[in-house]
Formats: sequence, structure tokens, C-alpha cells
Amino acid sequence: MKEMDNRFLELLADKPDLISDFPEWMLSPSAVDEIRATEGVAIAEIAGRDSIAAVLRACELRPIKAVVPTIAYTGTEYGRWKTPFEKAELVKERLEQNSIKVFDPVVVGSPRIWWTLCGKNTAQLNQQFGFLPHCVGCHLYFHAIRIPLATKLGSNLIIGGERESHNGKIKINQIKISLDAYQVFVKKFDIELFLPLRHITSGEEIEAIIGMQWDEGEQQLECVLSKNYRQRDGSVIINEESIKRFFYEFAFDTAEKDIREYLEKVPS
Repeated sequence: MKEMDNRFLELLADKPDLISDFPEWMLSPSAVDEIRATEGVAIAEIAGRDSIAAVLRACELRPIKAVVPTIAYTGTEYGRWKTPFEKAELVKERLEQNSIKVFDPVVVGSPRIWWTLCGKNTAQLNQQFGFLPHCVGCHLYFHAIRIPLATKLGSNLIIGGERESHNGKIKINQIKISLDAYQVFVKKFDIELFLPLRHITSGEEIEAIIGMQWDEGEQQLECVLSKNYRQRDGSVIINEESIKRFFYEFAFDTAEKDIREYLEKVPS
């Protein structure tokens, strides 16, 4: 495992395009065949506290037989990269107690796609839609880049950890309009984005699902653009129509073009 950790860390330092083609040491052809032959496989997001709770809750609510943990990168994270892999091990321990198979984690990402969707032409997008779309576009990116992997592995279910309210705090990338948009986009590819925590507002309930104390925002990677949409007093000004326009007038077309190019490389 130490050797694999080193290869993961080298990969995360370089952050190449990992969308449809993966190194054999991480996802071998035999592993792909095994996953495709397994019934009820879900692609699971592994990030912070909510994503872990979402995987556990999803397996209670759906007939999931196996899970492929996925760790995604952009180009804006910083922190201890071993943490999400440790959380993937936590998921594995919990789910295998219930006879749910957990495969080895797969890393996905493309700073180039993130730049196209969230970084390029930011000044123009701000002028056109009236807000900085980094966080909203970033969460669309996180779901979009898992689509080719889900297709490659024959899975039609991606589990996400977003929820509309966090003890009353609002996150622009997790309001109803944003979550609806993510699900609509993923559905374009005949895949369901399942958000089992969507209507849970209490952090205490999240901790109860995980079965341990875990403060929100702790034990996860940080982002250099975190909270960029907040005012100095911490308040959030939201124009829902502008956010909706961002998705339907720009982000969907931009992300779909990139994802379909990668899908062409995925064997049917």
C-alpha cells in the first residue's frame, strides 16, 4: 500500500487529465471487467464529512451491492492529500460490515476542464450573470468528471453529498437551483445523481449517520476560493435567476462538450 500511496501522491502533484483513461496500477482492465460484472455498483464521492455520510445513507436507501470510491481534484485544493484516502478506508470498513463490496479508490480530475468551466473568462461571466461562478461551476465539474468513469464501469448511479442547508447556513453551490441543475446535467447521460442528504439540515444528524463526531469543514482538503461569494459580514446575496442562467446559458453546454469528447474514448 505504501508504494501505491507514493504513486497517488505523485499523480496528485502532477494533476493530469484523468477522465476516461487511468493507469493500470489504479484501475486495471481486469478490475474494470470485475466491476462491470458486479450488480448494483454505485460511484461514490469521497471528500468531506457530508460525502461520507451520503455514501452510508445511500446504501441504506438503495439496493447497492458495491461501491467505487472516487477522489476528485481541480487545481485549487490544498492540504493533506492522504485524508480522503483514509476516509475511503472508513467507508470500506463500514460498508463491508453489511456485505457491500468496496473497490479500491479511483482518482479523477482535469484542471483544464475546471479552467474552461470555472476559471476562463471569469470577468465576462461575472458581467453577464452578475456573480462569480467559481463554486457553482466547480460542483458541476465534480459531478461531470465522474460521468465517463461511471460509463466505463457500467454504473448508472453517482452518489453526492450536497444538502440545501447546513444548520441554516447557505452555500451558493448547494441551493435548490444548483442541486437541481447538477441532477439535470447528469441525467443527460442516463445516469442518476443521488443526493440522499439533500433535505437534512442538521450537522448532528450527519454525525449520527457516520457514528462519530466530525465538525463540518474539518478532516478534508481546503480550497483557495472557498467562500468567495460571501460578503465581508459573512452574508450571502443570491440572485437565483442569474445562477439558473449560468447553468442553462453557459455551463451545461461547456461541460457537455468536454464530457462527450471523453465519452468517445470509452469502449461501449
